[in-house]
Amino acid sequence: MTTILQRPESLPEISNISCNSCARHIEKDNIGYFEDYIALKKRWGYHSPYDGECHSIDLCTDCYRAWVSDFKMPPQVEIFEYKWE
Repeated sequence: MTTILQRPESLPEISNISCNSCARHIEKDNIGYFEDYIALKKRWGYHSPYDGECHSIDLCTDCYRAWVSDFKMPPQVEIFEYKWE
């Protein structure tokens, strides 16, 4: 779950992120960047039991790993290289 602070005349700042599965607080490093996590957002449409709803989910890496380990078909993984310039 993500908490957003509204600052006047600027972009909103994310102040707090917690894992929806285990409720662990996602920490910030000393520069102010959050630990890695996955954020999912789904706008449900016709033919679903959630028609007209928008669901947002944040998962820590441990809960993501546990979740995908139960998949019958694992997620596609693409390796990318960081380019530091």
